[in-house]
Amino acid sequence: MILAALLAGLSALLGGGIALAARRYPAVLERTRTFAFAAAAGVVGFHLLPEVLPGQGLAALLWMGAGFALPWVLEEAAHAAGPRLLHGRGMPGLRVAAEVGFAALIFHSVVEGLALVAALARPEGKLDLEIALVAHHAPLTAAVVLPFLELRGPRSAAARAALVGAAGVCGVVASLAVPGFTEGAVLQKATAVTAGALLHVVADEIRIQRFASRWERAADLGACALGLLVAGLGAVLHLRQQGHTAPALDYLRALAGLSLAAAPALLCGSIAGALLAARVRSFRWDAFLLALVLLGAPAALALGALTILLALPRRAAPSPARPEGVSAALLQEARERAPPIFALFIAAAGLEVTVSSFPSDWPSAIALVAAVALAARLDEAGAVAVAAVLVGKGLDPAPAVALLAIGPLMRRGSARRTVALLLGAAALAAAAALSFLGALSSAPAAARQVLARVRETFPAQVWSSPVGAASAVVLLALALATLWSAGARGWFTPLRHDPHEA
Repeated sequence: MILAALLAGLSALLGGGIALAARRYPAVLERTRTFAFAAAAGVVGFHLLPEVLPGQGLAALLWMGAGFALPWVLEEAAHAAGPRLLHGRGMPGLRVAAEVGFAALIFHSVVEGLALVAALARPEGKLDLEIALVAHHAPLTAAVVLPFLELRGPRSAAARAALVGAAGVCGVVASLAVPGFTEGAVLQKATAVTAGALLHVVADEIRIQRFASRWERAADLGACALGLLVAGLGAVLHLRQQGHTAPALDYLRALAGLSLAAAPALLCGSIAGALLAARVRSFRWDAFLLALVLLGAPAALALGALTILLALPRRAAPSPARPEGVSAALLQEARERAPPIFALFIAAAGLEVTVSSFPSDWPSAIALVAAVALAARLDEAGAVAVAAVLVGKGLDPAPAVALLAIGPLMRRGSARRTVALLLGAAALAAAAALSFLGALSSAPAAARQVLARVRETFPAQVWSSPVGAASAVVLLALALATLWSAGARGWFTPLRHDPHEA
């Protein structure tokens, strides 16, 4: 408890020091934020997900969602109420923005104090969690304190940093109000909440990056690699202390197996999309081909037909300018869609190792069905992987295919609300007819056949799918090319700012 309070205070003081350094060297703050981003993402991906998902199942996802949403809810409340209160006191716009950001950080610090207690309460493998939380909180404090250096001077900035540290200590003390917070089942749930809080950390740091030189780009990628290295080493040490690596290896094998199975379809579909984008704007060839591989021909044909039919009545929106040439179009496609596809494949792998069979209780079943539509809203091809995993676990393929087609209607500007509701109802009616006729009865077997190979060892997966491995290398090269131009944090901006809505 005392150590958690010391770390909370230290991170705020460190943030004040970074703010002072950033006045003369702005790159210090940016590289620190990139390190924190990568460390937090690595801790979640390498350490917490393989630990909490097999042990808690779907409940872990709910607790992670709570951990992700709580800081956002508190910060949004500060952003909503703050300007009205401060403008009424005659403060200028810059001061209002600074004070609102400070109030949001106070709430954020309380939540991170709780997360630090959960990290330190773990018996082993907690160093990487501490580093990730402190590494995030320090630059975040610096970014909020920095405007006060310009507006009010060093004394005001130092006072703000001290208050942020005190808020973190309050979060640590608040853990005492929860009986058994550091014991048994409560600690397991707290660990899942910590994973959600770290995902919020990752989302906080996603933003467009601009670089003055190639050296800055290289330094940014170096900071990202260092953050991942810290998280990776922490995860390896934790697994060795536990004496087993099965959950982590199962998760990584599932992710690798899904990626290798999907890579040829994604690559061929991306090339077809680049060649035919001017003629077919609303049809995702990679989603169609991936459905063909993971769900079988009937499901792929049904998805293609529903996608085309749902696109016909919608008001045509002006198409954004696309670059000329297949290679340029492929790079732009990778820039816009690789991040959401990557995120959805991570989610699909998590479902594969977490869900033994599709749940029979209504709340869990409805949540997973809704997840298919939300995934399709983010990206159609990535959503096919999520749907295939759930179909292999027992989800009826007909509504899954319908939701894959409905998901894009949920994007802003894709259709009027009334039209979207009517089209969604029509798609669900079509799904009911397909289910009644048994037209997609072969889809579960097709999905299970693919998923049966994702638990094999890495060499066996590569050896059995050389085309998939070669396609994955090409896709990885495209992603790395866009990573160099966008930066480690900027590469993920499509997850926060949907390119379909631009």
